[in-house]
Amino acid sequence: MKKAFLFISLLSSSLFAQTLTYSFSNEFETIKKHDDMGFYKLNADEYAEVYFKREEDMIFQIFDKDFKNVKKTETVTFPEFEQRRDNEGFFNIKNNFFWVYSTWDRKTETERLFALPFHKENFKFESTPIKLIETKRLVPYNKYRFNYSTDSTKVLVTYVVKPKEKRDKLNKDIIGFNLYDDNMQKQYAAEIEMPYSEYDMNNLDYEVDSRGNIYMLTEVKINNSLDGEVDRENKNAMRYELIRVDQKNNTLQRIKINLDNKYTNSVVLSEDLNHNIVIAGYYSDKRNSGGSNGAYIIRLEYGDNNSIKNLTTTYCEFPAETLKAYENERTQRKMEKREKDNNLEAANLVFRNLEFYPDGSMMIIGEEYYMVTNTYYNGRTTYTSYTYFYNDILVLKADKNGKTIWCNKIPKQQSGKGYMDLSYHHHSYNGEDFFLYLDNAKNINLSLTETPAPHSSGLGGYLTCVKIDANGKMTKRSIFDIRQEHVNIYPRSFESLNGNLILDRLKADRNESRVFKIELK
Repeated sequence: MKKAFLFISLLSSSLFAQTLTYSFSNEFETIKKHDDMGFYKLNADEYAEVYFKREEDMIFQIFDKDFKNVKKTETVTFPEFEQRRDNEGFFNIKNNFFWVYSTWDRKTETERLFALPFHKENFKFESTPIKLIETKRLVPYNKYRFNYSTDSTKVLVTYVVKPKEKRDKLNKDIIGFNLYDDNMQKQYAAEIEMPYSEYDMNNLDYEVDSRGNIYMLTEVKINNSLDGEVDRENKNAMRYELIRVDQKNNTLQRIKINLDNKYTNSVVLSEDLNHNIVIAGYYSDKRNSGGSNGAYIIRLEYGDNNSIKNLTTTYCEFPAETLKAYENERTQRKMEKREKDNNLEAANLVFRNLEFYPDGSMMIIGEEYYMVTNTYYNGRTTYTSYTYFYNDILVLKADKNGKTIWCNKIPKQQSGKGYMDLSYHHHSYNGEDFFLYLDNAKNINLSLTETPAPHSSGLGGYLTCVKIDANGKMTKRSIFDIRQEHVNIYPRSFESLNGNLILDRLKADRNESRVFKIELK
């Protein structure tokens, strides 16, 4: 078993030549004084990058299918507005496009949210918007939150009403839950008071499934006013709780999440491709250890009346061979000692992605990340500097029953005073997974007892891709030296489009831009 695992973990630079191609478009004019809202697929042969200017217009730069040239540029003006409109986003919901904006009426202290339909055939906005929400004053920052079902047929918009009480211990959040179909027609709306005070709970995540069920994930103090639990030893300890909205009665169903004396380091709520809700994250066997022993996966079981009947939890422990891979011999000996003491963990692991597959399996992706702060005093002034570290990627695949299929480590060692060109981009295509990041060229062929050579932010690097197939076999390719191509590349800003396309817009200078395209075959 150990030999088989080491075989699938070893990176190879072979068998990768025909799977990936890249290209740059010709230079085109940069749209100035507009916010870049990203790439959108308009139809089978046309893609557009969209730019927004407050209350004036949107500009669409439409590219040909090969992204070599800007096919045309369309400027779309908004209807005349009586009040100031705040941009909440340009959304592609199933086959429909909407610009969503909000207003604030100071006289009546009324918040409103609207969706303005956009017709991509003739590049025009409708003159009459759809009013989505009208309510009293909201918590001012990031007022509205948007979540989508996996099939894009349901849209959930949530918000928090501004509290009357300033003290968190006296205030209970009132949250608005608003459900729409893909035409932005309302399916459900209610404002519901939370069961705990704001002091006792933190709202972490929201989700809507393709059946229209609404969920919220919360972090709740163990010693809260509702449950009356008393644990003086762990006074400020928190636990997780799943809340489901009962849309018939406008009430909440609360389900405590119990990890069998394990301690959660992260948590995420999501709907899989089979329309089932999944909760996942990392756990540790020790409180406040700073590391992770593995991943946990929680699936929901429903009763006859569509209420949640049970939670099924499984644990995927990180194999010791994976954690020890790509470490030098001295570090491996230390890790073997910790393994004997049942103290071997993945340090500084941050949950990054949760990906689902049609067979019910899932991939849990984490990255080793931490920041180091240094403060200097020269006798007159104090200076503080920050160094960011983005190291190994840990990839675990589990089957539909929550059991580990394989677990791999992608070795990298990135750091710098800046971080925009650090970390990675993940893309899934045709049953395989691709991880793109900047790396040191020396790392193309590493043995399991070698640590990766460092890559420093802002000092060039090779754009590198690691491919993992369905069986966990990893292959690596250095795509190009960014200095030789005379470009600055930021993998964390890459956008995945249309299955086999990965795009980014590169600024050549203040006036000109280029599209960078990766195509998988």
